[in-house]
Amino acid sequence: MRVKCSQCGAGIPVPADTGLLQCPFCDTALVVDAGDTLFRVVTPPTINASGAVDHLRRFMAGTQTVADLDAKARIGDPELLYFPFWAFRIATDAGEQVVLEPAAPSSLQGMQKMTLPPGDTRSWTDDIGGGTPVVQPEVPQNTARQWMVSRLGEVQVLRTVLYHLPMFRFSYDYRGRSYRAAVDGVSGQVFPADFPAKAEAPFVAVAALAIGVFSIEGLIVSNLLLKAVVYCVSAVPILLLAWWISRKV
Repeated sequence: MRVKCSQCGAGIPVPADTGLLQCPFCDTALVVDAGDTLFRVVTPPTINASGAVDHLRRFMAGTQTVADLDAKARIGDPELLYFPFWAFRIATDAGEQVVLEPAAPSSLQGMQKMTLPPGDTRSWTDDIGGGTPVVQPEVPQNTARQWMVSRLGEVQVLRTVLYHLPMFRFSYDYRGRSYRAAVDGVSGQVFPADFPAKAEAPFVAVAALAIGVFSIEGLIVSNLLLKAVVYCVSAVPILLLAWWISRKV
């Protein structure tokens, strides 16, 4: 099988067992997918391993996770790898934009809505990662394109590129259970696979308490002005209770 280089137009023989290659004439990195010859590029990381840990701890200290997760979790050493994405440059009414779709299976939350981080994009070479593991693309371009169309509708695709983006992969332990997450090596965005989330029951109880208190006050107090004053006074301890629970749960 031979394909045409997207950059210089030269004919390149393609071994039967590979879809990733480099043009021997112009050194352009290419991917052969569904009969198309496309560019293959990489964005080197702009944050290091300790910076990735800092981004993960900030996520752990956020509002989604249990209290003090950032202090109590035991975080393992991060592993840097390059994860593949199909990048579709599309035309929209507002101009051109790039839509990313994962080119390999992943259980990480938010990967399907990831945006292309700004960085120094380079043509892929086999030695650019310095031995960093590379996740090979398994999702065909056409499948990824169908995912995009299912979310955005029919769009005009101007260019398709296979991006390799740096990801720091983590595992961490909390109360005897192991969790996983990844941190984008360019933007620092955190993608959790799973995490110990805040319990919903205490917040539901506070909401039920607030509804009950306001309902009783509404039945007892008939004067509108007085009712507003009573509501405001009752709201203060309820809000303080909700704040206290958010700090403890």
